[in-house]
Amino acid sequence: MKVIALVIIKFLFISALFIVSNGNLYLKESEQRDVFFQAYSNWISGVFSQGMEVAGYVINSRWLPENSSS
Repeated sequence: MKVIALVIIKFLFISALFIVSNGNLYLKESEQRDVFFQAYSNWISGVFSQGMEVAGYVINSRWLPENSSS
């Protein structure tokens, strides 16, 4: 369980670094922090939205083989 939590924390931290570097953000400035938090929250909501779509697709899939009568 600790390993999973550590992997999730590392994933979120690295994604935050990508947002900072791709946006050329200087987080000591208030406006830049606002831009970062807006971009990061949009990214997080997109991740959860896409995760729900994948979970819905998996739940609605037919996993049992169909019986074929010849």
